[in-house]
Amino acid sequence: MPCIVQIVGPSGSGKTSLIVSVVRQLSERGIKVAVVKHTHHDIDTPGKDSWRFLEEAGASYAAVVKGRGERVAVFTRDTSLHAVLEYLARKVDIIIVEGFKNLRLGGLKIDLSTQRPGRIEESIIEFVEECLKEGVGSEP
Repeated sequence: MPCIVQIVGPSGSGKTSLIVSVVRQLSERGIKVAVVKHTHHDIDTPGKDSWRFLEEAGASYAAVVKGRGERVAVFTRDTSLHAVLEYLARKVDIIIVEGFKNLRLGGLKIDLSTQRPGRIEESIIEFVEECLKEGVGSEP
């Protein structure tokens, strides 16, 4: 299992900005990063094609591909966070999870409601480098 960094905090606390910065830094070092975001908003709009394929027709998966693959979104139903993390673990070195504040996923958990930005980026980079050096990941 790759290293997992979980970032939680209230809306507007800087979670996304922190993740963008960390992903950029890690990617520049050749580290493969996946980001999983928890949301309460609709991501597959009722009545649209992919929604209809899943909800009306009962497909297991529906994929939307822009152009020749510039952007791809895969929708599925009834898939756990654990299953998503397992899938991504085979493809990347680190998974950054935004949200799921009530879950403890292992690895490093940063709570922006109790921590100030200060050295957080540096702490995350240090954790990832150490995790990769040791070859030890985190079980979801």
